[in-house]
Amino acid sequence: MRLPVIGLSAFAIGLVAAHFIVLNALPDYIMSKARERMTGSGISVHAWQMSPRVTPETQTIVRPSPDLAYAICVIDVSGGPVTLSVPTWPEYGSLSIFDASTDNVYAGSLDARLPDAPGTRTIIVALEGQAVEAAEAVDVVYVKKPEALALIRRLAPSQGLYDAAAALVPVSTCGPA
Repeated sequence: MRLPVIGLSAFAIGLVAAHFIVLNALPDYIMSKARERMTGSGISVHAWQMSPRVTPETQTIVRPSPDLAYAICVIDVSGGPVTLSVPTWPEYGSLSIFDASTDNVYAGSLDARLPDAPGTRTIIVALEGQAVEAAEAVDVVYVKKPEALALIRRLAPSQGLYDAAAALVPVSTCGPA
């Protein structure tokens, strides 16, 4: 009778440990490796980086859309809040922020066709507990750990639209508030 109880107890403990690893530790590890790969390939912290136009030769992520132009910014709020300022786009566009656990903590539209769409969307990313002074029209996003990523997606199915999206990267900001 004692042997099955020990076996079931060991199984339950193993199941709880696996559950903890999959739900808690694995996302942090994945994001850490993604950030290391990005910074290792020359992407600076607090600077928007446009990805090359998606073609079969440039696919570095699983199934990116060839109709979208992507820009990414690696964020570190350990030294204080970071401000993102991104122009809207005349077609579909979005801005997403992912925390250190790969959770999407912000998803906003950059579509200039929407009613009351601002010409530029401004977001402040801060660590929970950091003091933030922001205008009423500015969204504030709090993260639990200092590392985060911001991703812009803009509909750009042609080379001309891709070039127009790329021209917005230098006028976008991602840096200390």
